[in-house]
Amino acid sequence: MKISSANRWFLFIITLIYVAFGLVTTVIGVIIDKFQVTYNVPLRIAALLPLGFYLSYGLFSIPAGIRMDKSGAKTVLTAGMIFMTLGCLLLYLSSNYIMVIMMIFIAGTGVAILQTAGNPFIRELDRPENYTSNLTTIVGINGLGCALGPLIVPVLQSNNIPWKDVYLIFGLFSLFLLILLLTVRVEKIKLTEEDKINTGVIGSLLRNRMIISYSLGIFFYVGAEVGTSSYIVVFMEKVHGISVNTSLWNNDTFMYSVFPSATALVVGLFWFAQAVGRLVSGVIIRSVKPRSVFIFHSAGTCIALLAAIFAPAHIALWAFVVTGYFTCVSFTSIFSAAIQSFGKYHGAISGILCTAVVGGAIVGFIVGAAGNAWGMRPAMIINLFAFLYVFALAVWGKGKLNTE
Repeated sequence: MKISSANRWFLFIITLIYVAFGLVTTVIGVIIDKFQVTYNVPLRIAALLPLGFYLSYGLFSIPAGIRMDKSGAKTVLTAGMIFMTLGCLLLYLSSNYIMVIMMIFIAGTGVAILQTAGNPFIRELDRPENYTSNLTTIVGINGLGCALGPLIVPVLQSNNIPWKDVYLIFGLFSLFLLILLLTVRVEKIKLTEEDKINTGVIGSLLRNRMIISYSLGIFFYVGAEVGTSSYIVVFMEKVHGISVNTSLWNNDTFMYSVFPSATALVVGLFWFAQAVGRLVSGVIIRSVKPRSVFIFHSAGTCIALLAAIFAPAHIALWAFVVTGYFTCVSFTSIFSAAIQSFGKYHGAISGILCTAVVGGAIVGFIVGAAGNAWGMRPAMIINLFAFLYVFALAVWGKGKLNTE
């Protein structure tokens, strides 16, 4: 299906918005230890950062979807941009750790709303049978932001700029995009009844075994993704003694000025590898059975994370990057398998699945609390068990991946 000329500029802005919320999402992985030092708080308090960010998905995904059905995507996208902009700018101005956590929640609310409004456009771009491929590719759009987010903080700090200034940068970028969004005129995309959120059927869907199993898949996948990426820096310092200030290059080199932190670079490469994997697998899925691709990558995720947890330091660093690559198809495979298994109520199912992203809050917090109590190696094993559920869903799940 061809995109109308009236929506092309709008979709370009959405692309930039995906980059922006990618920046805001992944930077959490490299500020947890800095948050601890700045406010002199234990890891269990710092674990409230991912909790606050991803809790918003559980609270606002369905309400944002309902509002989009009534008001259109532009209205909801504008609201999301306002929340994300305010969250970033007010976090920069925050003077205590409680306010920082609250502003992380506000920014997370904006990101949750933006994803809820942005994702329905994917179904407008092509034939329904290409949904899995398209979803995998479009979700990869924010990969640039996801990869760059963790790299900005150490570069700022190597130039004696406080880590909180990164939120000033993100806030100003978001404000610029908000202004663009307010000035653009777009055609209102009319969602079909299947794509709208029918609140009357949500209760019955929540009793459906397939919906339950795939919602848990999203819950555990996102939880493990957050629980892994957010604690790479802390894990490498606590387990292997590699400080966030340790670089792979000598201090007087150009590469050091660009990548002053080895562990922050690994976090960035985790997300970059995932983005590249999504773009590549979006093409592969057109000619290889999506379930086979899902099984292969979910198994690879477990193996790579196992290596990252127990291997020596130099292997663990790169095993985390490989873990990022292998996560590339899990979210979109789970999401599309659930959607394609039902001929109607797609909006309601999408709302339920987006709400399950709250797993990032709960599992991420549990990993942080466990790391505080028992150490980071046992804590990372929690992520491994969550990824094993995703692998089991890939092998035995009854959901329909659309080329089967």
